[in-house]
Amino acid sequence: MSAAKGIAETNKTFQDSYNSGNAAGVAECYTSEGQFKVPNAATFEGREAITGAFQGLLDAGISRVELTTTELDDFGDDAIEHGEFTLYAGDDVADKGRFMVHWKNIFGKWCLHRDIINSSQPAG
Repeated sequence: MSAAKGIAETNKTFQDSYNSGNAAGVAECYTSEGQFKVPNAATFEGREAITGAFQGLLDAGISRVELTTTELDDFGDDAIEHGEFTLYAGDDVADKGRFMVHWKNIFGKWCLHRDIINSSQPAG
């Protein structure tokens, strides 16, 4: 499966899992040693920590996420994706920003390996 197709499928699973309140389902989109890096916090490493990070967002009222890929570099069994995200609290936009993900193809499944996000919204 091509990187573009596999990554699109995993991003759909990521969004569907998050949007249905399934933080563990989001974490399953990552490699077992995956990392989620967000501003002003320690790195969340491994699926258990990543589950906790996304459960924290859900508990804080972030009810929906939208991801848009803007660029994808395919290196065979690795890929780098650049994109934009929008987080919603109900119908209100809670945050918007950018992300960069290092993807790995693990036995035919594309998984997030290193996921770095940053907000494009003004501070405070």
